[in-house]
Amino acid sequence: MLHFHLSMLLNLKIMLPGVTPSKIRNLKSNLLYDYNSVVIQKQIYECSNLFQLIQEYDPDFPKSIGTSQNLILADYTTREFSVQLSESSEPALSVTQFHFTAWPDHGVPDYATSLLAFHKKVKKHHKRGMGPMIVHCSAGVGRTGTLITIDCVLEQLQEEEKVVDIAGVIIHLRTQRMKMVQSLEQYMFIHDAILEAVTCGDTQIDASLFSRRITEMSHRYPQTQLTEYENQFRVLEKVSPKPCEIPRNKALQHPFKNRNDYYLPSDDWGVVLRGDKQDYIHATFVNGYKQKRAFIIAQSPMESTARDFWKMVHDRKCGVIVMLCDLLEDGQETCYQYWPVRGGMAQFREYTVDLMEEKPVKGFVMRTLVVVNEKAGSAHQVVQLHMTNWSPDGSCSHLATITSVINEMSAIQRRTGKQSYHSPLQVCMWPVCVRLVLNSGMM
Repeated sequence: MLHFHLSMLLNLKIMLPGVTPSKIRNLKSNLLYDYNSVVIQKQIYECSNLFQLIQEYDPDFPKSIGTSQNLILADYTTREFSVQLSESSEPALSVTQFHFTAWPDHGVPDYATSLLAFHKKVKKHHKRGMGPMIVHCSAGVGRTGTLITIDCVLEQLQEEEKVVDIAGVIIHLRTQRMKMVQSLEQYMFIHDAILEAVTCGDTQIDASLFSRRITEMSHRYPQTQLTEYENQFRVLEKVSPKPCEIPRNKALQHPFKNRNDYYLPSDDWGVVLRGDKQDYIHATFVNGYKQKRAFIIAQSPMESTARDFWKMVHDRKCGVIVMLCDLLEDGQETCYQYWPVRGGMAQFREYTVDLMEEKPVKGFVMRTLVVVNEKAGSAHQVVQLHMTNWSPDGSCSHLATITSVINEMSAIQRRTGKQSYHSPLQVCMWPVCVRLVLNSGMM
């Protein structure tokens, strides 16, 4: 087992390759020794994904492992374990596992934002003076080396007068573990991550200080006459990819399905019409805080795409449609009426849509709709929440309406039972808006 000190940290980390059945026997003695001498004395440490695998591969391992609490988020999961050696008088060891789940099967993440947030969460939990932190991926060199290098360089920035030496850190790590940071792609990703961390800084606000911080952010700096809101938004514009930098070849191949060529769906996050030869629709998956692909942001349907829209709702089992625009704005159509009038039904090729109920609520209209696939003989019920007081310029003077709509969404999900984090598509929200990045992004 390899031990090494993080640069500028006095915290020991242990790197492990992925645990497999053939490695369990060789790990046993080292793990038992290290847990007793290094970890149990400190009572708490973080591990990347170890105990669960050992438990699966070797049920005879002399320990008792209990899971007390899981927190599942879109990009990572944390788990609390209690580990008790069966023939030891030592107290049970409390273990927190931080499991990053947003790393793709191949390559590196598109952006470093989620990994930086994950790293910040781990560092906040792991205090100075605790025992060693176990970090592993599959081989224990590529992704592991990437995360540890980012950690070292961020510490270096704080301790050494803003010096950045990524290559130097990796050279140092490779004297302790061969091939740390395995590919050019990972090496470039580390630079992107450090650049984002330096440029954006720490934007997290403690909830107890939020009200005071909002007031402070409204004050203008004498030198620039800009507020912190404006400064932060400028940074966002600087670090965010430009539309031309997003791969969107599929959208460009179907111009007749787009209201315009602005802000087209990316190839990586675009929604696919299952079973259709022409499977493109102007819609994009978006992660929520706790769920991957919790939302689908869609362009407001046109007459020519209304059938595709209903196929998406039916196939993806979306429970709620949130409509953030009117049918007409400034005298022009912004959304085709894709639902029938009260008491009627509408036909969109093989899909029939019935309006079961329509109820006006302050600031929005709630409609209960049933979409039937006549070919398959299957039906699906969905609730549309149509906001009526959001102005065409994107400003919303009735913020209470947004809160009401969100509360109604949550209530519908509770009533229908469509809250499973293992089936995120069942809790999709459909913001239908011609200005995707305006109203939908704010919602």
